[in-house]
Amino acid sequence: MNNAELIITLTLIKGLGRKTINKIIRQGELNHLKSSEIIDYLNNINLKIKGIITKDELRYANEIAKRTIQICNNEGIKITTLLDEDFPQKLKNIDDSPVAIYYKGNYDCLNDKGIAIIGSRNPSLHGVNVSYKISSILSQKNYIIVSGLANGCDTFAHIGALDTYGKTIAVMPCGLDMVYPSNNRNLFNRIINNNGCVISEYPPGQTVSKYRLVDRDRLQSALSEGIIVIESTVNGGSLHTVNYGFDQNKIVACYKHNQDYLNLKTVKGNIKLLQNEEVIPIYDTKSLDEFLKKVENFYKYKNLQIYKEKTEQIQFKFSN
Repeated sequence: MNNAELIITLTLIKGLGRKTINKIIRQGELNHLKSSEIIDYLNNINLKIKGIITKDELRYANEIAKRTIQICNNEGIKITTLLDEDFPQKLKNIDDSPVAIYYKGNYDCLNDKGIAIIGSRNPSLHGVNVSYKISSILSQKNYIIVSGLANGCDTFAHIGALDTYGKTIAVMPCGLDMVYPSNNRNLFNRIINNNGCVISEYPPGQTVSKYRLVDRDRLQSALSEGIIVIESTVNGGSLHTVNYGFDQNKIVACYKHNQDYLNLKTVKGNIKLLQNEEVIPIYDTKSLDEFLKKVENFYKYKNLQIYKEKTEQIQFKFSN
């Protein structure tokens, strides 16, 4: 089996969730096994797997995996896995890494310096304009704009990047054989056709669900050095991305509306967020620049850590 076939097969076996597969991969033995050895290996490793994996179960899962890869080939969807050397380092670095990524477009931009711009699906007109303007400014400063293709703030974050000839990444909560929401199909294609990328950890045929919407938020954060919330209700979905951002030690900012907008429902989440001293308020060019300084420092520090880790790995290989 190649890496994609192997990983997709594992995801289809009952009892093997993403976190368990992550642990198996990080043990470093999986990609050295022959197909005939996989069953014994999985049944004997020291992990909590529900039930015994049978040959029939593995064979059936493998058939579906092959079919999935064929569908991806037909749909122009490419696949990379946690076993591959070119798997995005940003996604490797988080505790709950995706084990496979399906993508269309410019794969290289997944490793570039990114900022997530997120917010309400039903923002105020002011929120729409702010999302577009901040995205445009950041794109001209060569940041990749990361968002979720949702209606509202996400949509105008993507458009702001594209209108200024920048790159943008859309993280999807479903298979890439469909577009969610469907009314953003043209935007979906525009991102791909303008050197951006759309990605998902879900294979073709997987539809949107509540938990997939939340799960994709950790990837929006992971692909970004900083996060900006434009507008959010008190319990808005954007707050999931913010919480992941805190867990992943990202720089989190929130747009600070003036008095004219504080009574809006879609601003109540902003007011709550800005009570947290870790959240940077953005309200003008100067405050945006202060946010970017912290993002740059984080980016340099993170790259230095990655360089040190790779150097240590090389030294370890030579010493052995």
